[in-house]
Amino acid sequence: MQKKKISIVAGDMVGFSRLIEEDEINTLKRQKIIIKDIIYPKLGENNGKLIKTTGDGFLAVFENCDQSLSFGIEIQNQIIDQEKIIIPEKKIWYRIGINYGEIILENDDIYGNEVNIASRVESICEPGGVSITSSVKENLKTDNIKLKNIGYQVLKNIKKPVEVYQLNLKDKNLDLDLTESDQKIRYCLSQDHTTIAYAKFGSGPPLIKAPNFMTSLEHDWRSPIWKHYFNFFGSSHSFYRFDQRGNGFSDWEPKKISFDNFVDDLDAVVNDAGLENFPLFALSQGTAVSLAYAAKYPKKVSKLIILGGYARGRAFRMKADEFQKISSMDEAMILNGWEKENPAFRQFFASSFLPEASKEQMDSFNDIMKFTTSATNAAKILKVNDQINVVETLQKIEIPSLILHAEKDMRVPFTEGEFLSKHLKNSKLVSLPSSNHIILEQEDCWPIVQKEIMEFLKS
Repeated sequence: MQKKKISIVAGDMVGFSRLIEEDEINTLKRQKIIIKDIIYPKLGENNGKLIKTTGDGFLAVFENCDQSLSFGIEIQNQIIDQEKIIIPEKKIWYRIGINYGEIILENDDIYGNEVNIASRVESICEPGGVSITSSVKENLKTDNIKLKNIGYQVLKNIKKPVEVYQLNLKDKNLDLDLTESDQKIRYCLSQDHTTIAYAKFGSGPPLIKAPNFMTSLEHDWRSPIWKHYFNFFGSSHSFYRFDQRGNGFSDWEPKKISFDNFVDDLDAVVNDAGLENFPLFALSQGTAVSLAYAAKYPKKVSKLIILGGYARGRAFRMKADEFQKISSMDEAMILNGWEKENPAFRQFFASSFLPEASKEQMDSFNDIMKFTTSATNAAKILKVNDQINVVETLQKIEIPSLILHAEKDMRVPFTEGEFLSKHLKNSKLVSLPSSNHIILEQEDCWPIVQKEIMEFLKS
């Protein structure tokens, strides 16, 4: 075991799972060429040492920071050049994160907090770019590289914020469909110091999506359930979304999961992103969170877009004996079937959300459930959602609200949309000919959703 100060480089391929799913053979072929013809040779030229590779990433070390930064810039430029002929949504992009500090060397592997920081800095890097910590910048001998200071960043599972600089080498084209390579992931701390992951993509005025039951900044991108929403909002706005506590990239072991926590988490994202006035897009449980937030911070929220939303959880809209029976059954099924390889429970659960979905969409929803959160967290979140009651808040809401609700929604009945419309002063209710809780791209009512939202935002 040996301690040594060294420069650590963490690299990761963006959207690896999606690219493999869409074109496994061609993606792996191009990835092997990148590793063999670009990464390995540039490691040698810059006196670097490869520590390990993963399916979609690598970890390397360099004796000094100039060599590590030179390596990062050179491989990114070559990868971008090689991928020029590939259509944007199929391109391979890498993120590179670099940190400098004392590590532990043992059996050709490296350990320590400085290694973790390098990996976390990589996770917030722009695709096609290089992110470095202030410790790297301070130890650079060259000063002819224009690095952008993005300030102190909260990194997942790193106690203290880290000052980060970025160099973006990617030529973006937002006229084409957005993919996860276009989003910038950041981390912030909620009021109780729970780490919340959020992402921004697209350009234009800000618009925030409040989180729903299950969210994943990573996996939602390649889901046929969500993709059309992201492309729609990202084509005209700077679209922000985040993983609620217990989900996705956010902390899976928060001290507490409560409705008030959900509202605090939204506020943490708003403050960290520096947003002052914006519309909120809310689906399902995100509606109550958005309503509570708008009532608490009326000057921040300009408009509300509600899809399949409710102000009353099941405990307040069902008969007591019926609720007790259904909630107990749901909890038992979640705790006993959520994480099992056999998808029987998840398929049953998914069918109540998307009864008209295709097999591909149902399978995607099934997978999202498995990847997004744990059974324990899912049960806790469902309990919180069941007890939601923001009815008294509705009379405080003055801002315009667009309420979209499927007429035969099996998860949240249409009567809840009518209830919102009745109690929100400045609202419009649009009924949608669907049974799905989430409107899918192939549905006849998806163009209606788009038209109503566009006209609402312009008014």
